[in-house]
This record gives sequence, C-alpha cells and structure tokens, in this order.
Amino acid sequence: MMEFARYPHIQDLLRHYAEQENRNDIISLMKNNVTNESDAETFSRFVWHVAELVNNDEENAVEVLGSTDNTEMLPDLNYEVSTYMRAIGYYSVWQRVSDQEMQ
Repeated sequence: MMEFARYPHIQDLLRHYAEQENRNDIISLMKNNVTNESDAETFSRFVWHVAELVNNDEENAVEVLGSTDNTEMLPDLNYEVSTYMRAIGYYSVWQRVSDQEMQ
C-alpha cells in the first residue's frame, strides 16, 4: 500500500479525488503501488490533475476534507510524491511529467 509518512493527509487527498473522478486505476495503484513505468506516468499525471482540482475547488469554495482551501497541501503533495517516486525508482518519470505539465 502506498503510504506517505511525513504528510499522511496526502493519502486522504489523493483518495478523495480518485474516488470523485471515478479513477479505479488510481485507487488500485494506491493499494498495490506503482510497479512499472506506465503506472508511474499514470499516477504522475493524476497527481497534476489533483493539483488542478485543488485549485478549482478553492476558487469555487468547494469543501474538501473539511476545508474550502487545500492549496496549502500542494507543497506536501509534491514532497510526498517526489519522495515516493524516488524510493521506487521512477523519479525520472515524475520529473518528465512534471516538466511537461508546467509548460
């Protein structure tokens, strides 16, 4: 199971949006871990989508996990995903997707 030790609330944030977006593939990855490059790319793209959703929900005052502004979680999200991807050997995929999403 994918675990985030420093900022455990990131697990809740990702699960919330995976369920909201009906992303059973992401829920499965969170339960079973990223095991290949394709999974790493799928998960990385989803994380960037979550960042967009967090910002949209904040702009529209949508309550998520008890707050209408979860933008303060975005640095935590980046930290945890970067740490996770580095630990499992797919940090280069995370970096590549991040570079593409930031263009």
